[in-house]
Amino acid sequence: MNIWVEWFRFEDTNDTWAQMREQPKWNPPPSTEIQRRFFDKHEDADKFAKRKNDEGYHATIKTDRGR
Repeated sequence: MNIWVEWFRFEDTNDTWAQMREQPKWNPPPSTEIQRRFFDKHEDADKFAKRKNDEGYHATIKTDRGR
């Protein structure tokens, strides 16, 4: 089973929080801006993804099979 973390810089450009009528649309980043790092253990990937999220990135853990 392969485990990896994908992360990219997440910037919230919607400055109008009051009286917002509709939710912003999700626009995925270009594939050239997505970084990847592979791990042997799921626990290590969890720690790394949390650290990246704390740094202001949008990080997700991905696997190619079940956990």
